Amino acid sequence: MNYLLHFVYFLTISFVFTAYSSDEAFPDGKYVECRVLRSIPKHAMVDVSLRSTRVEGDIDDDVPPEIGETVQGYVVETNKKGCFVRIARNVEGRVTLKELCDGFLPDPAASFPPGRLVVGKVKGIRDAPKKAKHSNNPVQFQVDLDMRESTLLEQNQKLAFNEIEVGKKYKGTVTRVESYGVFVQIEGSNVSGLAHMSECSDKFIKNLGALYDPGDLVKVLVIKKDAETKKLGFSMKASHFEDDEDSDDDSSIGVEEDSDEEMADVPETLDSEDENFGTKLAAQMDKDSDEDSDSDASSNESSGDDESTSGSSAASVSSDEDDEQPKIEEMDTEIGFDWGPKRTSNSKSHLKDEESSDDSDSDSDSDDDDADKPSSHKSRKKQAQRRREEQEITRRETALADGTADENPETAGDFERMLAGNPNSSELWIRYMAFYLSVADIPSARKVAEKALERIEFRQETEKLNVWTALLTLEHKYGTGDSLQKTVDRACGQCNPKQVYLRTCEILEKDPSTPASVTGAMYTKMCKKFKSKKKVWLANLEYLLKHSKHQEAQSLLKRGLLSLPSYKHAETMSKFAQLEFEYGSSERARTLFDGILEKYPKRLDLMFVYLDKEVKFGKVTSARTFLEQRVQDAKLSDKQMKSLFKKWFRMEEEHGSEEDQQHVKDVARDYVERTTT
Repeated sequence: MNYLLHFVYFLTISFVFTAYSSDEAFPDGKYVECRVLRSIPKHAMVDVSLRSTRVEGDIDDDVPPEIGETVQGYVVETNKKGCFVRIARNVEGRVTLKELCDGFLPDPAASFPPGRLVVGKVKGIRDAPKKAKHSNNPVQFQVDLDMRESTLLEQNQKLAFNEIEVGKKYKGTVTRVESYGVFVQIEGSNVSGLAHMSECSDKFIKNLGALYDPGDLVKVLVIKKDAETKKLGFSMKASHFEDDEDSDDDSSIGVEEDSDEEMADVPETLDSEDENFGTKLAAQMDKDSDEDSDSDASSNESSGDDESTSGSSAASVSSDEDDEQPKIEEMDTEIGFDWGPKRTSNSKSHLKDEESSDDSDSDSDSDDDDADKPSSHKSRKKQAQRRREEQEITRRETALADGTADENPETAGDFERMLAGNPNSSELWIRYMAFYLSVADIPSARKVAEKALERIEFRQETEKLNVWTALLTLEHKYGTGDSLQKTVDRACGQCNPKQVYLRTCEILEKDPSTPASVTGAMYTKMCKKFKSKKKVWLANLEYLLKHSKHQEAQSLLKRGLLSLPSYKHAETMSKFAQLEFEYGSSERARTLFDGILEKYPKRLDLMFVYLDKEVKFGKVTSARTFLEQRVQDAKLSDKQMKSLFKKWFRMEEEHGSEEDQQHVKDVARDYVERTTT
């Protein structure tokens, strides 16, 4: 009997769809009346039905539903392919995952478990495939369903694309807001179109996102229609809807409820159909309130009777208004502005400027001859200060418009704006630090450096190293020795340690106020830390030779050659000999080069460096003697000799005469004849 119960489907229990559980209504051991619908001898099973109509003799299969019909069914299974629903014994439905719900379902199988009663609308119907028609599966029809609530509640008759006419006005809903325009879906249809930013308002709108949000109800005028691409072009300019009968109702929500006296105070130029109506209304209300306050103040100064009269008149006006009607100041236009009592510091300062402007204007226009001279002088000072502020604002706006503000940033806001577009520029960050140092704000400069190290990408190693260098300079100049060492240690953890120490030594060396012992100690520490790097040894040697410490430099060179690998000795000696030419003795430099070339006689690169240094320091005769000797030795190959003669000839072209050039040609000709015979 248990086998038979496995084939009693939910749909065969009752003709009416119910949501009860079969375990509760049909417990084990209960006797029921049923009718056998199908026998499966192969598996020793039968398919039975408990529906009263089946028991009474109606064993015909259920008629499949029609397209567009709303049907009910029980969930059989939910997997990655969709949700499978049993509508009837011979009809099975399938719902794709995206059509299960209007929103996103993280776990469809948990939301639609087997046995759940669901409702859906038929999208299509077809015969079941042959592989599905076997003895164990009585399904004959497969139905595509849509269980989304929006589909179930939508109107039967929808507006089609072909029914939309150019020049006709429709209501719609904003679906998406982009920088180039607003996408609107026409009400009662699945047709969407684009309202370009130039068609969203009669005036220029810089930021559409501040004016429109997805879900806003709007009115559109169809101005373009492309039947091939199925695209529509809309216009939402208020000028298109001025003559509409329902324009006043749509645009005056929350405003018509005010008294006629308050609406009469709004200037005639204030158009309620304008998209910026809320902004203009707020500005007008602020202006009116300022004028009222100024007029009250002037009346208080003139006489006490006028004050009482104005108060009584204000009370009479307020008593005439309906208490149930909202005030204009509290109107919620939902366009992104704060109409509450809180104001920012900028708005407060702006109001102060306006009040002072009104006060000064009233003072200047006053016909009171008894006004004292100090107050007039104070008013003129305020006017002059306000004019200077306006000129400064105009200059800043012009600089921002033509791009010159980026060349010479003057405020922290300018730097933040520039860094927002180029956060990986170490130059901007260092200029930002210098801006704070110019006003002696050292903590802020440190914060800017830390912020730069966080925002610059880790791949930009050079940019990070530049910022670390600026921070090291700051700590050296305004910090202590301990803070400098801590900064060096931190920088070594994020950048190349050798480069960090080289930059630190360079900072200490360039500062004349740094004691020589501190700089020397930093160079010594660097050489101990990077013994196998020739660059650190050469930097230390250059520092010693610059300060005429030749004996210490000679000793350091010997220690460096002991620490460096042998393949770096030739280049290190060559660099040291060049430093001797620059900062030391030319004789010691020649001795060093002679020793190097004696050990490496075929190194043309070392030979050419020696020649360039001799020529640079005016010893062309010594260079000629050296070249004559090399040609006579003939230790170089023919290819090397060719390069040597070219070098000699170019030298004579720049620093010799025609006779010297001819001499080079003769020597080269003699060499060729001597080597070929």
